[in-house]
Amino acid sequence: MKSNIKGFTLIELLAVIVILAVIALIATPIVLNIINKARQSAAADSVYGVMEAVKLTYTESLLDTDSISLPLSITCDGSKCSNGGTGDDEIIVRVSGTLPTAGTIILNDNGTFNDTPADTPIVVNNLKCKIASQKVTCTP
Repeated sequence: MKSNIKGFTLIELLAVIVILAVIALIATPIVLNIINKARQSAAADSVYGVMEAVKLTYTESLLDTDSISLPLSITCDGSKCSNGGTGDDEIIVRVSGTLPTAGTIILNDNGTFNDTPADTPIVVNNLKCKIASQKVTCTP
């Protein structure tokens, strides 16, 4: 009597598992790299947002009688970005999005931003960002 049993052998199942494991080993670093680049890009976009907010704050001050003098130094501490003044002397920059938890951004009198010193980066989501030649780069 001939039995007609259908199914996969153990060797075939093991071969499929090995192939899936190899694919996972190849794909995991690629996916992690994409995630890290996305985090760095998001942090850089946050710094660009603060830079634009500083320019907007300065531009709005030109319409007021109490205009802000340049260079304008704005320090962020995670709760707000301001010039560090008190009372009427404090300039608070309204920023939507993620605030830097540390760092200073300086708007020069020619409308450009100072390069960030290497020892005091702008920190966003635990990433260290720096401004160099008006471009923002963030690293872990």
